[in-house]
Amino acid sequence: MSHTVAPQQDIRAGVRTTRRSCAGTITALILLIASLGLEAWNIYVRAPWAPVQERPTPIQTITFAQVNPYGVNTFLADDVEPWKREKTMEMIAAAGIGWIKQGFLWSEIEPARGSHWDEKWQQDAWKKYDEIVALAERYGVRIIARLDHTPAWARPPDTTPNTPPTDPEDFANFVATFVERYRGRVQFIQIWNEPNLAVEWGGRVDPAGYARLLEAAYRRAKAVDPNVVILSAPMAMTTEHSDRAMPELDYWRELYRLGAGAYFDIMSASAYGLDQPPTAEPHPDRINVRRIELLRELMVEFGDEHKAVWLNEYGWNAAPDTMDADQLVWRRVTEDQQAAWTPEGIAWMRENLPWVGTVSIWYFRQIGNIPPSDPLYYFRIVDVEFTPRRAYLTVQRDATARQLALPGIYGEMEAPIVAFGTWPRVSDQRAMGGQYIRSDQPGAAIELRFSGSEVTLLLPPVAPRGRLYVEVDGRPASGAGIQRDSAGRAYIDLSSLPVGTREIPIVSGLGSDRPQAEHRVRLTLGSASELAIDGVAVAYRRTYTQFGAYALAGLAGVAAAGILMRRRP
Repeated sequence: MSHTVAPQQDIRAGVRTTRRSCAGTITALILLIASLGLEAWNIYVRAPWAPVQERPTPIQTITFAQVNPYGVNTFLADDVEPWKREKTMEMIAAAGIGWIKQGFLWSEIEPARGSHWDEKWQQDAWKKYDEIVALAERYGVRIIARLDHTPAWARPPDTTPNTPPTDPEDFANFVATFVERYRGRVQFIQIWNEPNLAVEWGGRVDPAGYARLLEAAYRRAKAVDPNVVILSAPMAMTTEHSDRAMPELDYWRELYRLGAGAYFDIMSASAYGLDQPPTAEPHPDRINVRRIELLRELMVEFGDEHKAVWLNEYGWNAAPDTMDADQLVWRRVTEDQQAAWTPEGIAWMRENLPWVGTVSIWYFRQIGNIPPSDPLYYFRIVDVEFTPRRAYLTVQRDATARQLALPGIYGEMEAPIVAFGTWPRVSDQRAMGGQYIRSDQPGAAIELRFSGSEVTLLLPPVAPRGRLYVEVDGRPASGAGIQRDSAGRAYIDLSSLPVGTREIPIVSGLGSDRPQAEHRVRLTLGSASELAIDGVAVAYRRTYTQFGAYALAGLAGVAAAGILMRRRP
């Protein structure tokens, strides 16, 4: 019987060996696939070759040039319905626009000497302006207030509101009242508009008269609040020299000779492109965007090169080609040209004109009182019904991109730092850019979009106190120095910081094992708290520890699979 049993045993042993061999092969294949999958995932997710984006070295060295460059002219005081003002501000903030230039009409606010009562609406004449200021703070937008428009009691009989006051001190009193009311909330004030046109100055051109008004307003404003910033009136761009107009270059030369250079902090100018691209060469006989360079030469000639230039009105008119040529005061371009040239011009100025600060586009949206038959209608970048035009979309694309902080250092009023609530600027030569922003308002917040792994708050030599709540990507922050309150909110105890602290790490090691990515941090002041900010520093410090660990694990798996597949039964 033994000669028949042995073959059966051999067959069974062979089957078992074959099964073990198949199982080993299957195990090896599974391990190989899993290891290769791990390697592929690791390489795809961590992308070790991904380039690092960093902020180009900023060329702006003038204090008021280091700001969000995007502003718009608004007519919010003319919008009766609050929801329309809200919608307008919402769209401005969503576009990354950091400033509005808004008129505050002296004739409306002080209709009778010393009185601020609106007889028509039977309410405080300040009311709607207070609402506009509060709205801007809520959306993280700063205001450039244009002050002009003389009430009847302060000018000669039978004259228009564009007539200057009989006594400049009456206007100076109004400016002082304005500065006191909005102390720390509206600090950028433009004194009058286009006085080089007779129609804007009571029917005549009078540089000496404007110089007196500017000096009176400047002195009274600074006496109330030394941190207020005075913008000169922008002059109309013109080559006409007549009883009704004076070229802005000639007007400014006369102002400088009169000593007016001592009575403003920022030069205002206008820059319309007419039918020329934003890079068209400047010439004294030509109106275009770069004409402002001729004004800059004049500033340098009179020793004013340390001041920034802000553009009061800027843009192109996209009237239809069916409009009569004699109506096209500003010439015309296509909507595509308007949409392309508006951000292109701002980008060109940021790169080539380091003295240009905020550029206020003319204009954002009107309330419906400008008909389509008027070429002025076609400057808008948002329709009356809140439909965005092409220019709004191109502005939004560029402006929001400028709000993303790449690795580098940013000043307190640059585009990435969006301040909600009251954050007044304070002039201080000890600060990084000669100024800082501060707040002691509970709930006041700073928001920063950044692309990196580290964020450090830079402080001026002003001691902080209280609590600073920190959220990163919508969640409570964690890390060194971060505590939690009873509600689970993350905060930094500002009062416990060592005396003389100039840097506060806010974010550290966020996503450092992965390619550079966008994040958002929000800082909010608690009650009885105070914080001054000189700027922020963003960094990206890439680590490869996890990439290496997963890579080794994957390679080990591949090696193990190879060993299993080479084994013989």
